[in-house]
Amino acid sequence: MDTVTPRIPARAAASPEGAEIRLRAFKATDAFVVEAFRLTAALEGSAGRDLAREIREAAARCGGALVAASASSAGESSERRCMAIAHERLSEGRYYLYLARRLGLIDVARYRALMTRHDAATRELDHALRAAVAAGPRSREPA
Repeated sequence: MDTVTPRIPARAAASPEGAEIRLRAFKATDAFVVEAFRLTAALEGSAGRDLAREIREAAARCGGALVAASASSAGESSERRCMAIAHERLSEGRYYLYLARRLGLIDVARYRALMTRHDAATRELDHALRAAVAAGPRSREPA
């Protein structure tokens, strides 16, 4: 299976560390998204199918927004906006997964394993978003 690596243009990261931060966020999010998609394949019944669709949509939009962020230079408003969208979708997906667990559609052990991946993705995405904000435009002093 081919892996997707976000495009990180040479100008994108203010430093090699910035590129590494983005890549770690992508990898952690990708691992969560892939596992969430795998889990949804097992959801059955009308409630299961509806929740599966919501989970897949939120997860896919999270990954898509994160990849879109990588097309921007570090600190650009478009990078920050896309990362914020990724964070929102990640949070939204967590609720749908919680609901599936509460309805008994996902066993607790599998839910906890997936939430471990979700937490890792959230931490890395938070770190990348903080780095993007820090790399944002500086106020310009008059010359």
